[in-house]
Amino acid sequence: MNKKLLIWSLLFIIVGAALMLYGTQFTVPNTEPIPWGLLVMGYMLFGVMGTGISSYNSLYQLFNRGHSDRNPLGQISLRLEWLALAILIPGWIMVFASVYKPLTIIYIYLSFRATSRIAWNGLLYTLVGLGIILEILSLIGEKLPARGPSSSFLSKTPRQISYDAIWGIIRFLLSLDAYILGFTILVELVLDANLGSVFGYLSTWVMDFGPFLSILFVALSFYGGIAMISVVNTFYHHSKSSDSDGVLLRTLSRDGLISVLVVGFMIMWWIWIFATNQETWPWTSLIMGGEFTSVFWGGIVLIGIVLSSIFYYIAYRYRSWKVLIVAGILTIVGMFSIIFISDIIPQAITWYYSNSFVSPQNSLWIYELRTQFNGVSPWALLPLVVDKYNALWFAGSVLFMMGFLPLGILLLPLEEREKIGHLWIFK
Repeated sequence: MNKKLLIWSLLFIIVGAALMLYGTQFTVPNTEPIPWGLLVMGYMLFGVMGTGISSYNSLYQLFNRGHSDRNPLGQISLRLEWLALAILIPGWIMVFASVYKPLTIIYIYLSFRATSRIAWNGLLYTLVGLGIILEILSLIGEKLPARGPSSSFLSKTPRQISYDAIWGIIRFLLSLDAYILGFTILVELVLDANLGSVFGYLSTWVMDFGPFLSILFVALSFYGGIAMISVVNTFYHHSKSSDSDGVLLRTLSRDGLISVLVVGFMIMWWIWIFATNQETWPWTSLIMGGEFTSVFWGGIVLIGIVLSSIFYYIAYRYRSWKVLIVAGILTIVGMFSIIFISDIIPQAITWYYSNSFVSPQNSLWIYELRTQFNGVSPWALLPLVVDKYNALWFAGSVLFMMGFLPLGILLLPLEEREKIGHLWIFK
């Protein structure tokens, strides 16, 4: 076992857990001008990227089932599912931390409210995690021998019986691999759409803004997932040895470029619709030439679309892993910028009519309520405040993920050539 990697893993898990535990003492009522801040953006980012990694990998497995030699991701499929699970960890933690009651998360499940998007996030994160774990076990099952030990039951020790039971369970999961893949892809896409609808409901223009964001976040899952695979897989020490013919590199570069072009088209269409609508122009003006101009034109258009497309093409054309890393990093920056714009602007603005066509009769719309609550004028922009609670839980969950990820490398046979040892699961 790699002792340095083990120390790295334990250190980051302990430090991350300590920061989150320390952050609980800063729990305060959710009274910030912009209540959905760093933690909400964090669980959107990691949640959508994690599901994107798994969905992308699962689709290649599903459509190449029975023909593993045709799957360009075949040699790293198990590694990618573990990466997806690790990336989902901080997102799952931030979902519960964002409600400012992280130690009472069990009540989200015990008193489930079907009208709560956060409750659905908690449930869907759990189902996605379950699907990914079943996929990991199924992929490990491909390494198992076709038959278990042939000795009679009465002559076996309790340890041998338990080993045979684990062998049987994993082989059974392997026989259901197509159903597991379909289930996992379905709940991942529903989670992405639900995450988008959380932001969609922040806006008064539900007919345009809300449904569009659900579709956008499904596209963003592949946009960010491929980018994260490009970065992590390239840094991983087995990347080049498992792709001597460049098929994996060209596949990631091509698919990454396609995802950027799709998201770029959707963003441009979204902005064009809003910029040519009289009611939504005040919102759009904030990113076309207002306070959020640099985030939109710099973070989304220039970095997330233009430069990402160029670097993905160069990586594909010249088969360069180094360029692919740059393309992935630029794409992740662009993805965070999209999430920032989608989350912050609808909460920051205060100047729309009080009665919306989707509001209950005689009710005040949320912007006027926010204006009165914060004591500002109806034409003010509310500030984003990152307090210690948000900062500590965000940093702690990310560090915890950085410690959790190496555990798979240490314990599981993630590589194609690695064999199964203990309990038919571990090395």
